[in-house]
Amino acid sequence: MWLVSCYFGAMFNVFSERAKQIVFAARLKAGERDSNIVDVDDFLVGLVLEDQGLLTDMLSKLHGEPVTFVRSAESHVPFFPPKTAQDLLSSLEKLLPPPKPVVPTTSASVSPALKRVFDSAKALQSQFQHTRIQPLHLLAALLAEESSQGVQLLQGSGITREKVLRALGAPADN
Repeated sequence: MWLVSCYFGAMFNVFSERAKQIVFAARLKAGERDSNIVDVDDFLVGLVLEDQGLLTDMLSKLHGEPVTFVRSAESHVPFFPPKTAQDLLSSLEKLLPPPKPVVPTTSASVSPALKRVFDSAKALQSQFQHTRIQPLHLLAALLAEESSQGVQLLQGSGITREKVLRALGAPADN
C-alpha cells in the first residue's frame, strides 16, 4: 500500500476491503496531482469511484492494461445514484489540479482534515458496533468536513450526513 504512516497503519487493520481500496484510490489521485499528502477531496474521489465499481477501470487506464485487485471487495449496492456520482466526479476533477504521471512513493501523509475523517469513522464504527470501518462510515465522517469543496458538492447534490447515518441504521440525530 502506498499510503504508509504511523497514524494510519494501526487503524488500517479495521478497514474493510472496500475501505482499503478507497484509500488506495485516494493515494493514486493525490499522486496524480503530484502531492504526497492525501486530502479530503482526493478521498472523496476514491470513495465515489469505489461506490460505482470504477476502481479497476481507473487503475487499468492508469497502467494502460487491465488491472484487478488481489483481494476482491464484497459486492454492494451503490449508495450514490449513477448520475449524482458522475456529476460529483466531473465537478471534483475540475476542482483538483490537473493530473500528472503518477510516481509511486513509499509514503504519503494524510491531511489533518482527513485524519479527522478517519477518527470520526472509527467512532462511528464503534458506535454501531460494526467489526470493520465501511465506506458509509467514511462518507458520514467526511460529510462533517464542511470546509471541503467536495463535501459542499455532496451537500449540494442532496447527500447529507443524516441520510448516510440512516443508511448505516442510525437515527438521523446521532
